[in-house]
Amino acid sequence: MSIRDRLTDDSIDFTRSELKIVRQLLSNYPASGLNTVAHLAASAGVSDPTVVRLVTKLGFSGYPEFQAGLLAEVQERMSSPLSMMETRKPNPSQNNFYQHFLDASIQALETAKATLPGRDFEAAVEAAADIGTQVHCLGGRFSGMLAGMLWAHMKQLRPGTHWIEGAQADEVDHLVDLGRKDTLFVYDYRRYQTTTIRFARHAAEQGAKIVLFTDRWLSPISGFATVTLTVPVDTASPYDTMVPAMAQTEALIAALTARLSDKAMKRIERMEDLRRSYAITEDAFSQPD
Repeated sequence: MSIRDRLTDDSIDFTRSELKIVRQLLSNYPASGLNTVAHLAASAGVSDPTVVRLVTKLGFSGYPEFQAGLLAEVQERMSSPLSMMETRKPNPSQNNFYQHFLDASIQALETAKATLPGRDFEAAVEAAADIGTQVHCLGGRFSGMLAGMLWAHMKQLRPGTHWIEGAQADEVDHLVDLGRKDTLFVYDYRRYQTTTIRFARHAAEQGAKIVLFTDRWLSPISGFATVTLTVPVDTASPYDTMVPAMAQTEALIAALTARLSDKAMKRIERMEDLRRSYAITEDAFSQPD
């Protein structure tokens, strides 16, 4: 469990003074915890001993260990494939790396299953199912493929669905029309893409609802997102895995299909008729006996 997760853990009984520190830490996480005890106490309006009691309640032996934990999270959060070449280097003695990799992926899926609150997933489905809104899908350099996958399915299930992709100038142009009747489904995983963050922030400032897909270290977009869905990205490779994120996306698509049901069926039937009239797929040439 990350320190942020501990700070937001409802099972921990914080006092009123401790909650002031919690709010201060979360307001500028993790930077607010990387200064001195005295500085954090003054910022939160509490005493130094209260800060020490809080970090002890979080499971640390003292403030130095707490700060070491924060720094470790920062380093892990910003890890690049280059920096992980040694730590995630495949073992030459591994007889069946394919099996080893799939085992790591299964473990990541198990973690994704156990750690995402059901209410967060349901909130994302609810946002996708709201036909009264326009839905927009956006991702980064790698996660953009997930945004495209979500869009390709959602446009079959409901109207008013858009994929924001292409040159940066074209992406920015989409902001002209975003407002309170729009929902942005955005993917952003470490190392977090500045253009994606900037776009999402601008959309939120214009009133759009933000549904964020990210990792356990949380994209900066989580600070203003309406709904945040997290997945583990660690695997047996220097490159973070997209397997749990894809599974999460497919789960959302499946839930949305069930939610829209008859309306989606009629829309897909009409779409299939149009595709056959244009002979889009090979089966359009098949003639019934």
